[in-house]
Amino acid sequence: MGPCVSGMAEIMDAMADQIRGVVDDVTDVAVQVEPRMVLNPTPPTVDIYPGDSARLAESAAFDDDGGYLFTVRARVSTADQDAGQDLLVAFMDDEDPLCLGLALIADATLAGHAASVDIRDVSGYRLFEHPSGEGAFLGFQFTAIVIPARS
Repeated sequence: MGPCVSGMAEIMDAMADQIRGVVDDVTDVAVQVEPRMVLNPTPPTVDIYPGDSARLAESAAFDDDGGYLFTVRARVSTADQDAGQDLLVAFMDDEDPLCLGLALIADATLAGHAASVDIRDVSGYRLFEHPSGEGAFLGFQFTAIVIPARS
């Protein structure tokens, strides 16, 4: 029998749990944090899903396909653009306790599901189309590289 490895769904669940725990501890703002892509968000929303390229071949070792690449995306409403931007900046700022990247690397094992977590390709502000096609949400995204734990 091969080594025990956490799968993508378990890792995405652990990532969402870890982000949710930090966000809930730091703010009283209700943030929707989901371990899958949210097609119809209720901002502020953080969702996690496999990246455009789901595996990092350069990290592959004998008998595995390498680490996983996940997109972590945050979106806020522009109804109150100042409050939305303040929250978004806090999610991006590695000096802020609400920083999403820091939330993920705070326990780089993701409660035992990962050997390591690294953050890269943090975007600036982006507009994400509203599902109705009318208007947009303001947001940003980054890639989380997760090397699954093996036991």
